[in-house]
Amino acid sequence: MTDIHIKGAQVVTASGIQHGEITISGGTIDAAGPASSVTGPSDPDTVIDADGMVALPGAIDVHTHMHDDELFPDGIDFASQTASAVAGGVTTVIELPTQTPVTTPDALHEKAETCSALAHVDFGLVAGNVQDPDIDVAGIMDAGTADFKTFTADPYLADDEAIAALMRRVGNAGGTVRVHCETQGLLDDARSTIDGDEPDVYMDSRPLEAELDAISRAGYFAEYADCPLHVVHISSGSGAHEGNRFKSRANVPVTLETCPQYLAFSKGDVADKGPFLKVNPSLKSDTERERLWDAVQDGTIDLIGTDHFPTYREAREAGWEDIWEPYAGLPGVETMVEYLASEGVHEGRLSWPRLRELVCTAPARNAAIYPRKGSLQVGTDADVMLVRTEEYEVTADDHTFVGGWTPYEGQHWSARVDTVIAGGEIVAKDHRVQSTAGRGQFLDRPL
Repeated sequence: MTDIHIKGAQVVTASGIQHGEITISGGTIDAAGPASSVTGPSDPDTVIDADGMVALPGAIDVHTHMHDDELFPDGIDFASQTASAVAGGVTTVIELPTQTPVTTPDALHEKAETCSALAHVDFGLVAGNVQDPDIDVAGIMDAGTADFKTFTADPYLADDEAIAALMRRVGNAGGTVRVHCETQGLLDDARSTIDGDEPDVYMDSRPLEAELDAISRAGYFAEYADCPLHVVHISSGSGAHEGNRFKSRANVPVTLETCPQYLAFSKGDVADKGPFLKVNPSLKSDTERERLWDAVQDGTIDLIGTDHFPTYREAREAGWEDIWEPYAGLPGVETMVEYLASEGVHEGRLSWPRLRELVCTAPARNAAIYPRKGSLQVGTDADVMLVRTEEYEVTADDHTFVGGWTPYEGQHWSARVDTVIAGGEIVAKDHRVQSTAGRGQFLDRPL
């Protein structure tokens, strides 16, 4: 592996920022800290003058949907999507099932093998989407994951009894259940009141109360079953506070995740962006968006993932005529860090250490890969990103993402991912990927 010496960086720690250096050899961190405490290699292959850029561990996205041969069209696969990830400073992803179930040890092994041949970044897998709790929990954990995904809503709806039984079995085995929280009965009733196919009606088809009810029930189920719970993609400040009730009272860990799109957009933005904001759960009011920012700031939200879901621009355009036609979901893995640094740190909503916690440290802990990932500790994987300050207008033309669009098109940001290092190698520069498919490794995470 190439020896790398990064000089003149603003290194983000858990408590602040220090002007310092980072040295890398053999794919791991040799040192990270003030220049006076770092002994650089005598003749490094590569010296990077960071010139005051911010240095962070490579980001970890614990919620992606990147590969499904039965769903995604040609060109959208684990290779193209992990290339998009690394371009945006994300050096590890946790991949969740989309349409094709991963509910057996063999299915997990098969997906791990397929993705390993395509991956630009290291990755883990989640088993799902579980509707029948009669699965080989121990076998799946032995195959490489202790994370299981289930739904309280279509199209992968599991009934209450199934969720309770799954949580009991997974909890007994030491695993975690991730839950998509929207109550299907409320979604059905809301949909029955809607007569139209224009983009704005979609937001009303998935009301806030469906999220609140489902989060509450998932929390009680986790308490009943003594099963660690991870609530994915919370879309509202009220949802975050509902989940927070269980963080303080449950006998098991409860973690709460939100996504950049719920911080960036509200229902009022749909008139302009239409189907390019179709996502489940749907966007909520601007008041809920601001309350969600509060929850991110005060620690109610534990971490940020993207729920990355790739589509081509042409497929999404169809939603202007019929919002029910395109799949729901947004690309976000390439823009997560830049959005949060620009609109979070630079706008005074977040500190650099809090951003580090949200996209590096807490996701790594959640995925059971800390401190190997999500830190700059000596001996850990040399996954590093440098972020520079730069004013620019966001455009998909600058991105590696093959879909040809971003919901953030036209926004003005002030932070840019400059250089990305993964496993001790420079893998991206200015959103231009230098790595090759297949360099990433499967992260066996049995417990």
